[in-house]
Amino acid sequence: MKNFFLIIIVSVSVLYPQNITVDTNKDFEKALSLYNSKKYNDALFLFEKIAVRTENNTKNTASAFFVSKILVEQKKYVEAENSINNFLKDYPQSKYANEVKNLLIKMYVDKSDFVKAFETCITFVETSSSIVFKNETKNVAEKIALNHLNSSEVEKYIDKYSTLKPFLILLTGKLYLAEGDNSDALKKFDEITSNYKTSEEYVDALNLKKSIGDSQTTAGFPIVGVLLSLTDDNGREIESAKEIFEGIKFAFHEYNSEHSEKVGIIVNDIKRDKTLIAKATNNFIENNDVRCILGPVFSDDVRDALQEIDRSNIILISPTATDDDLISLSDNFYQANPSLTARGKIFAQYLYYVENKRNIAVVNSIEGYSPLLAASFSQEFERLGGKIMAKETYKSKSFSLAEQMTRISSISNSLEGIYVPISDGSDANAILSQMVQSGLNLEIYGNQDWFLGKGFESSSELSNKLTFDSDYFIDFNDSEFKLFSESFKKTAGMEINRNILYGYDTAKYILTVIRNIDPTRKNIKYKMESGINVTGFHNNISFDYDRTNKFINIVRYNDGVFQLVDKFRAGK
Repeated sequence: MKNFFLIIIVSVSVLYPQNITVDTNKDFEKALSLYNSKKYNDALFLFEKIAVRTENNTKNTASAFFVSKILVEQKKYVEAENSINNFLKDYPQSKYANEVKNLLIKMYVDKSDFVKAFETCITFVETSSSIVFKNETKNVAEKIALNHLNSSEVEKYIDKYSTLKPFLILLTGKLYLAEGDNSDALKKFDEITSNYKTSEEYVDALNLKKSIGDSQTTAGFPIVGVLLSLTDDNGREIESAKEIFEGIKFAFHEYNSEHSEKVGIIVNDIKRDKTLIAKATNNFIENNDVRCILGPVFSDDVRDALQEIDRSNIILISPTATDDDLISLSDNFYQANPSLTARGKIFAQYLYYVENKRNIAVVNSIEGYSPLLAASFSQEFERLGGKIMAKETYKSKSFSLAEQMTRISSISNSLEGIYVPISDGSDANAILSQMVQSGLNLEIYGNQDWFLGKGFESSSELSNKLTFDSDYFIDFNDSEFKLFSESFKKTAGMEINRNILYGYDTAKYILTVIRNIDPTRKNIKYKMESGINVTGFHNNISFDYDRTNKFINIVRYNDGVFQLVDKFRAGK
């Protein structure tokens, strides 16, 4: 598992030569004091004034450095880049030059432009005369590549940077190895041991070749393969997938820190590309140490992967894909995020068994996924023995539902509630206002898009009758969640969000399944279908032979606050 977190520390040494004027000296001291007090705007103003003074001394360059540093810290990236480039042009021999170069690298990392950060690193390495700076920056470049790039993104630089060729060949080989492509990795290591015997990379290449040989002859610890579209085919980062990956990484970090029997992870960036998906999936299938596959996150990517999976005995579990047809494509696919059809079915069971409802009206939009939810809810509710007393439809973003509500009002005395699955949050206000105008005072049931609804305050009496299902709910005040959130932030340097929890909870589920069994591919499948329940932060996860998560959150609106009512597990 990769667990690198890039930290670039910039330090500044300030000299005080005697030829500096008193005014400049005072201004610099004041600016430095403002900077240390985090009064960045005031400090920036003074440093900019000092930097352009005609006096030829170190305070000019030190101030110019601080100007760049503050702009980076304030995330004024365009101005910062101009400032840094001007510094390197005007003061190429400055004692601060390498520190300014580090600032530029840090800026690209902060922007999540990892390709540019990597390219900047190797450019500086090739042009620098400082051995210390070269070695430090090579280490930074390697960490960026191993955390955020793939083999093809690094390989393209091999012929562009002649003095760094062995380094780039070795790094490309390491990335192939991380992607599960031992064959191409071995070719890269062979190239170094054959052609670059005097290079610094020679010994590493020999050891890595040996490790590949050992792994091919000796069964290693169980590995979970991960398929994620971390970038698109243009190299642009896909933020949601990256966040899900951070959650997955942390789950493995946490598990391996607590257990002596480790579980490994191999990650492939599939770039939403059919060819890459097929190649990566087959690499996992053919590697017997890979016991199951986690991902992809997008339904289309899952569909492509399942074309390969169906001929194997390895399971694939997606943390987020929701398309209804995926389950039917392979007996080895598991849907941690309940499909839309499943959500309608689960919520119908909740109303029937927990709230004891028997007579419900259904109102749904004719657009989006609203009809699908309405259909699955109605079918399951009637199968259980309940009655759908009325079915009404409307066009999304319509503010005229008077006719529909009038018809429902005519039977309101026999109704116990109204199910309104929306696919556009703006519909909520129209629904509430039309119910008020029609004198309808019924319990409202719906789906998680009500999270995005408006108009609750203006219809407070009705709003407090709202209950809906959701695939996620985060209780930020929960003491266990607070401890987890703090631990994650300390390790990953990020705040917790919904996507991170999708990744974390699904990885935690897989690791719980693997624990205390002989984790063969067959045994993993058997244990998953046994109905094991794993408690998650965003939702619990459990499967049976249906292979779609049986849990859904039940959420209620109460005086301006969304509250978790239950994590409800469906039956058959």
